[in-house]
Amino acid sequence: MILIHHRRNSVAELDATSVEWGVEIDLRNHGDEILVTHDPFVTEAVKLETWLDHYRHRFLIANVKEEGMEPRLLRLLAERDITDFFILDESFPFIRKHALAGIPNFAVRVSEYESAETALNLARLLREAERSVDWIWADSFTGAPLPESDNRALKQADYRICVVSPELHHVPEPSSWQWRIEAFVAQLKEQDPAVGRPDMVCTKLPELWAEAMRAG
Repeated sequence: MILIHHRRNSVAELDATSVEWGVEIDLRNHGDEILVTHDPFVTEAVKLETWLDHYRHRFLIANVKEEGMEPRLLRLLAERDITDFFILDESFPFIRKHALAGIPNFAVRVSEYESAETALNLARLLREAERSVDWIWADSFTGAPLPESDNRALKQADYRICVVSPELHHVPEPSSWQWRIEAFVAQLKEQDPAVGRPDMVCTKLPELWAEAMRAG
């Protein structure tokens, strides 16, 4: 399972992150530049080119806060031979458009409120065109993993699954992070190991996830 350290937007945060882990960042347009920042109207954030000069990590999740930067983003990644990545938070029409053009590096959101059937329908459509999307962003607002039946169907459709660690919905409550993660992992382990294990997790506590997945 690939461990993704959530929101490593500064160069200092990136440099402090183990290269054995992946990282998630937030991107916004600023004129002709792409800035690495979560918040809007921030003009002093690091430029993506500068940030990428320090990137040596296992996987990159690029969380785009505004559509339209894709050609520049893809060009910058290609120039640095970065192939292990996906683009997050694109609208469904954008994902479909780029996937049909032969770019599979996107994640389709699935949660209690975003049906797995939408992702499965997209997979069927793309298969007819000999195209695909690589990833599912498996979110949870209740602290529970995707149902085992959804996991099985999505993996059978050749998706890889990145789960959203539950503490990301409780950032102001760091004292709750550990028990939320441990409860989530315990539920994962109750599922069929053949389908219940995610391929990736995005978390603020990658060390805890590694320990929790090894235990038991």
